[in-house]
Amino acid sequence: MSDMPELRPGSPWAMEEMIYAEPGLVEPILASSAAVEAAESIREGGPVVIVGCGTSEHAALAGAALIPGARARDAFEASLDPQSGGVCIGVSHEAGTEATLKALQAASYNGARTILVTAKPDAVAGGELAPDIVIGTPLVDTSWCHTVGYVSPLLVFTAIADAADAAICTRVIADTLEHRARLTDAARALASVERLIVTGSGVDEITARELSLKIEEGLHVPTTPLGLEKVLHGHLPAADATTGIIVLRIDPTAAAARDKRARDVLAAVAELGMPAVTVDALPEGHPLLAGAIALQLLTLELVHQAGTNPDLIRREQPAYKAAADAART
Repeated sequence: MSDMPELRPGSPWAMEEMIYAEPGLVEPILASSAAVEAAESIREGGPVVIVGCGTSEHAALAGAALIPGARARDAFEASLDPQSGGVCIGVSHEAGTEATLKALQAASYNGARTILVTAKPDAVAGGELAPDIVIGTPLVDTSWCHTVGYVSPLLVFTAIADAADAAICTRVIADTLEHRARLTDAARALASVERLIVTGSGVDEITARELSLKIEEGLHVPTTPLGLEKVLHGHLPAADATTGIIVLRIDPTAAAARDKRARDVLAAVAELGMPAVTVDALPEGHPLLAGAIALQLLTLELVHQAGTNPDLIRREQPAYKAAADAART
């Protein structure tokens, strides 16, 4: 982790400032020559593995969804069982995550070409273990409840995959930010819950994982991410009226089938009296990006309802700082 974020007495949190800085990420990242070089390296062939930890692992999952044939892995596991040849892409917002750097090194030793996506490219410049390609992103998060740290690599993978142009990405971010009032209402509906389930299908399952992490970091409420179908297979016996559920319906593929199953989930949880909200009808063109902005705004509004500080992920409290220090994270 970087130096501790500013300890503020209240809103506006640094997290909010970072969310509203995200439109400025689009042009420099989509125009990155290093992203073009990465795409060329991928075209040389071999397996493409994307690794990361925490938010960066969720960005890796998004990258695997965008780049045909790519696979996402937990960085620690990838460091223990590295790929042979091909390309290994690591995501580390501040270039300091030990497991991710070790995964890149292990893949390099096994003949893979290595790429690092980071907001601190100077931290890995030079040296025999430096990645073959470093894709620098323009902004470092000032909150440890990372938002820019998710959207930046998501835009990098969009550029590598040529999945959407700058105009589409800019529009999706700006228009999703306009949905804040609706997400404020959703947060109010969940204000009394003691735990949460976040569920989605298709690429929304990736968004569900990142939203769950943001809620636990910022709101400090236990949250379980599940695929839409998984909710209905053994998880509801642990839920009751104190459990809230957030249903993500953003992915436009197989819409009729996904919509029907989402309605089935909502019908089931209604029988248990569970507070439920659906996040849907977001701007079209890039469902992972629209989902990213929406999940960050929803987290921010849940934080406002609860009165918690998201920026330091409780590390201003001695016990939580000691826990982080004990694991060197």
